[in-house]
Amino acid sequence: MATLLLHVTAGVTLLTLLTGCAAHLARPSALPAALRAHGLLPRAAVPVAGALLPCAEGLAGLAVTAALVDGTRTGLAATLTAAGCLHGVHAGYAARVLAAGRGGPCGCALREAPMSRWVAGRGLALAALALTGVLPALAAGTGDRVPQPAGFAGPALTLLAAATLTVLLWVLPSALDTPLARRAPGAPALRPHPGGPPWTS
Repeated sequence: MATLLLHVTAGVTLLTLLTGCAAHLARPSALPAALRAHGLLPRAAVPVAGALLPCAEGLAGLAVTAALVDGTRTGLAATLTAAGCLHGVHAGYAARVLAAGRGGPCGCALREAPMSRWVAGRGLALAALALTGVLPALAAGTGDRVPQPAGFAGPALTLLAAATLTVLLWVLPSALDTPLARRAPGAPALRPHPGGPPWTS
């Protein structure tokens, strides 16, 4: 069970990192535009942040891939920890945007979603999943090697579970979010930063 949990969490982490990187590379202007709409970063820092995030996602995804291929417990635990921290930073940023009363797109996918509590929740869930894999990575296996799922059913089940969780978490903001304009009565208006581009959900 620990082996299945480890490989599923690593698979979800790997797929979400590579998907996020690919989405940002496919629409390079989307993330900087979203960051400008949020208005939390200095304008000079927006292009830097917009370039760093896809690079960090891609490098983290490659690191998880290398750790899975190499099969060392410490390497996989280290890369899952780094990926969990990256997702945690994204969740914290989304929560900060919402706390500041900002609106705008999330800037995180090919199909744009509004910045919402679901975006922050997805980042938190992905961080928790990645960090959940750290303990079994350190505890499983003989010596420093990570055990592989047994037989044919093991890898197939792992791949199916990881792909399903990845898709569910990736579409969560679009599927569950109420657009920011439909806020609860009396709630403060969520608005793009005055210097950012106009945006509607």
